Amino acid sequence: MSGPLTGLRVVEFCDELGQLAGKLLADMGADVIKVEPPSGSSARTIGPFVKDIPGPDRSLNFWYYNTNKRSATFDLENSDEDRAVVRRLCLAADIVIEDRSPGALAAHGLDYPSLAAEAPGIIYCAITPFGQDGPWAQYQTSDLVSLALGGPMAMNGYDPEDAPGAPPIHGNGDQAYNTACHAALHGILAALLVRTKSGGDGQYIDCSMHEALSCTTEVGMPYWLYKRENVIRQTGRHAAAQRTERWMYRAADGRDVLIFGVGRDNRTWSDIKTWMQSHGFGKQFDEERFDDPMARQPARGTPEAKEILAELGAFIASQPAEEIYRGGQQRGQAWGIVLAPDEMLNDPHWWDRGFFAEVTGEGVDEPVLMPGAPYIFSRTPWELRRPAPKLGEHTDEVRAELAAP
Repeated sequence: MSGPLTGLRVVEFCDELGQLAGKLLADMGADVIKVEPPSGSSARTIGPFVKDIPGPDRSLNFWYYNTNKRSATFDLENSDEDRAVVRRLCLAADIVIEDRSPGALAAHGLDYPSLAAEAPGIIYCAITPFGQDGPWAQYQTSDLVSLALGGPMAMNGYDPEDAPGAPPIHGNGDQAYNTACHAALHGILAALLVRTKSGGDGQYIDCSMHEALSCTTEVGMPYWLYKRENVIRQTGRHAAAQRTERWMYRAADGRDVLIFGVGRDNRTWSDIKTWMQSHGFGKQFDEERFDDPMARQPARGTPEAKEILAELGAFIASQPAEEIYRGGQQRGQAWGIVLAPDEMLNDPHWWDRGFFAEVTGEGVDEPVLMPGAPYIFSRTPWELRRPAPKLGEHTDEVRAELAAP
């Protein structure tokens, strides 16, 4: 079978900032050609590496972000011939994605106005730190700096009792880059839909990582815009204007459990309090003052909510984490265990749904695991057609396709 985007040709000029956008298109079936300099994308230098030995084809990080792509190397800086070939490649493509500094590809005749003049149906997405114009357009950044400047880092941290004086915390995993790429993908798919409906017209998409991140600050932005209040960082729960009740508690076996809400309706509340009371906790919860669902909800400042969560914390401390997780879920509660990576790999739920994919590459003796598809299509399923490409692996193949009549 073929993926939902089979038949689309994408040319990608991306390193670590924009490579996820190309991966998401490639994983849905598009033919994504990653254009790299002869030395390779800088993303190939990001570890960890197979057996801790660096090399352009040994980056496990690169393997994940570049599945189902082809790699073609061209010397855009020094070769007129290569520039001409890449231009023909772009003119034959449906989509071009790039994460270069504003104007960088224009010097090679690979900017949107130059390409669209000959190929008006092209969809061109530029993913940059701060957009194509404005006073910061040429500023340099990183995933870490972008999370700081964009606002999410100010939302992320700990309660004072957990980490006194802790500064804002960096969420790892290329969150800034990935947020920008998801925004870019939304724009690309919307532009494809418009092109289909309009009869062939493409368009230019200016995707600013800074702006994408500012949309993910949750309540931080509204609180300041409407009330001129800054929010407070909190452990394992939403930032808020005032300190709210905890959501994360340590179970009897030393594992952490995250709970979200307690008895939002009277039926589930009855189930929860009966469960707790059977273990000797929450005897007072039969009192009338706990009957109002609004009084039971965290972050509303009620003494009942504070009392319920304090008692719940004591109850969780008396039980194994698995018992709390399963018991809460059985009673309709969004509760879960904070899983470590090894626990996730051993969880049968992932395997039952066929989530993990096995990939091979330079230096591995047997396939290694990586996350697979975040979705399941009923008619056009996700498929690992090829692992991340070796540097320049498909250069001759791409040249031959362009030369073919």
